[in-house]
Amino acid sequence: MFKKALTIENVNKGYCISNNQLTFQSGREIVQYDMVGKKESHSSTLVYYFKKFEMKGDVLVGVSTSECVFCDSQLISVEAIAIEAPVCDFSLYNDRLIVVRTDYDYSLFLSKQGIKDIFLGSIIWEAGFGENIRVESNIAFTVSFKGVARRNLANGEVQWSVEKDSGRYLPELVGVADDTVIFCFKGLDKIAAFDIKTGKVKYEIKTFAKGLCIDEEKGLLHQMLVNYAAYDLLTGELKDNYQDFSYFESVGIETQRSNYVLEGGHIITTDRKEGIIGAFNTLTHKFDWVHKMGGVSFPSPAPIVYQDPYLLLYDNLGALHIFERSVE
Repeated sequence: MFKKALTIENVNKGYCISNNQLTFQSGREIVQYDMVGKKESHSSTLVYYFKKFEMKGDVLVGVSTSECVFCDSQLISVEAIAIEAPVCDFSLYNDRLIVVRTDYDYSLFLSKQGIKDIFLGSIIWEAGFGENIRVESNIAFTVSFKGVARRNLANGEVQWSVEKDSGRYLPELVGVADDTVIFCFKGLDKIAAFDIKTGKVKYEIKTFAKGLCIDEEKGLLHQMLVNYAAYDLLTGELKDNYQDFSYFESVGIETQRSNYVLEGGHIITTDRKEGIIGAFNTLTHKFDWVHKMGGVSFPSPAPIVYQDPYLLLYDNLGALHIFERSVE
């Protein structure tokens, strides 16, 4: 299914791939690698350590803990903007907005987050103490121990809110699809789907609240833990439930994480302890491809990236492994 194309040592965690161009940082050097020509196309040395790269048209945007840097097609910095606030989410929304921490209450141990317009240099709105801002598809939400709310990304106006005790953990935003937003409540062992326009609860599912991924094409909510389940995205109805712990154990993939990607009818995931990658067929309930790498593991905080036909995985030793989908 996939073949090993390249391994690059000493890579920082910020990397991306677009139009067959792999961009990564090693030390302070930013490198653009042509996956088709199998050679380095451009490189540039900057003083920033980037946490994330994104391509915005022909412009490469790099976000560090203190700066947002815009580079041209030759990786030359054309503009660097100081963020001047601790960054909470290293993505840039609407090409100018970023989530930052604006205050901290040391008596309550609660932070306050806000949305900053990097070009205006100002905070355009703030959430309350203990409310964390989450953004998906340029739609803003806030989550707290008291519930969830939808906010206007431009001005922070509350469009709806739902009070729901989340237990010991903050609700986690799974994603947005059609007219539905899905949150998981780890402290309650529950998944909840809300109408994105009204906030009305569409359904709730009692299950382990992790290992979830939205599949808009098939209209499913996949759940991949040690076993596999799938729910109807619109109704919450259980569509598939495959439980065979001994099979997953025999393959060597006993994942308990939410870090995986979809590729057609496959879920590509890794083992939580060993350097094993696999493509799980959601129809046959078998792994069609397994690749084992000795001496490494794949940390859950480093997201798996799939940009057809390339699969990117970052290991615990700081190496980036690139696989290319084979033509069958």
